[in-house]
Amino acid sequence: QTNYSTSKAGVIGLTRTVAMELAGRDITVNAVAPGVIVTPMLIKLMGGLDAATARYGPSHALGRLGTPEEVAAAVLWLASDEASFVTGHTLAVDGGYLIR
Repeated sequence: QTNYSTSKAGVIGLTRTVAMELAGRDITVNAVAPGVIVTPMLIKLMGGLDAATARYGPSHALGRLGTPEEVAAAVLWLASDEASFVTGHTLAVDGGYLIR
């Protein structure tokens, strides 16, 4: 887990640093940190959707896995004018994984 955790911390640090560097140009920089998302790779690795849900669903406060569409919606919001005052932030799109 060391390499995974280190790379995640690096992305968060890079997001903050680049946000500071580009703020004067009115450019926002943010990151999205998804929870476990239902993808073909996950289903294959876990041997099916039911197995993936049983294993990872309870880790999320909402008790389920996320969808690619839910992550995409967060990305679209961050890219929209509605998020024009949000920069240097890592948005957890994780169904409450971090609060468990």
